[in-house]
Amino acid sequence: MSSLIRSSSLTGFPALVTSLGGQPDPLLRQAGIRPDVVGDPDEYIQYRSLVTVLDLAARRHDCPDLGLRLSTHQGLDVLGPVGVIGRHAASVGEALDGITRFLHQYSPAIEIAVEAEGPVAQYHFRIRPRVRRGLIDLAQIGELSLGTSLQIFRMLIGKDFTPLSASFLSRPAASMATYESYFGCPVATEQDHWGFAFSADVLGRPVEGSDPAVRRIVLEYLSGVVGGLGGSGLPADVQSVVKRALPTRRFGLEDVAESFAVHPRTLQRQLAAHGTTFQEIVDDVRRELADRYLRTTGMPLAQLADVLGYSEQSSFSRSCRRWFGCAPLAHRAASA
Repeated sequence: MSSLIRSSSLTGFPALVTSLGGQPDPLLRQAGIRPDVVGDPDEYIQYRSLVTVLDLAARRHDCPDLGLRLSTHQGLDVLGPVGVIGRHAASVGEALDGITRFLHQYSPAIEIAVEAEGPVAQYHFRIRPRVRRGLIDLAQIGELSLGTSLQIFRMLIGKDFTPLSASFLSRPAASMATYESYFGCPVATEQDHWGFAFSADVLGRPVEGSDPAVRRIVLEYLSGVVGGLGGSGLPADVQSVVKRALPTRRFGLEDVAESFAVHPRTLQRQLAAHGTTFQEIVDDVRRELADRYLRTTGMPLAQLADVLGYSEQSSFSRSCRRWFGCAPLAHRAASA
């Protein structure tokens, strides 16, 4: 089962591919990504699709350090509200704690940790095993993630921040000189994790320009709605995830629960506390979208059924009869 990640993870991708003399849209479509969602922090794509498009672009344009180059276009903003928590923390350590706590809201596929022992701290991340299984090459996504992590550290600490050392899980995609120049420190490859070491004293440094009030508001939102799954907005959040995932066919209970980093039974239990079920939400979303598309577009029924996540047009037609008391075309004609 694949995990989701915010489309902001591809911020800068079209510009980078264009600068290499390529066309980004065909690559995105080949990987199963709609070009219009790229860079949108409110949209999600399949993590596997992100891995695929980066690898495709690197090979197609003979650019082994593509992931590293793309990371120069990214920073805290790609994390959406999670990045706001970091930006408005009192200290670098508090920023990293908040990002670590809520990173699953950006993508449940990535796990990060910051550990300090004596004068040296370690930052490392990993891709969850169930996402890694079956993927051929994680070099580009690993380098993008580690490069973006460096950009985030520099936004929090200062442009002069340089790690003491960097570690790569994968074999080097480009020359070692490329990585050493980018990170400004010794680089070791084929390690047991991606990450870097840095001086522990930076964890206590204040984050310039932070606003505690903004941080408090975002923390309350993420804790109540996303992090704790107990907030009144949970059904609406599940609706939003289902709506985005319908065309990908990845809108099952397990897929959606994973996007919230909880067990499917936990999600069902919390929805029941709000007086609804997962299946009711899926049905409501489909009915709302079907009504809108039938009334406002001339989209062919086969295409509409696909957009709503149906494997067969006949299943969509049966749902329309249940929702509207008539066939899809009859509902369209009556609305007109």
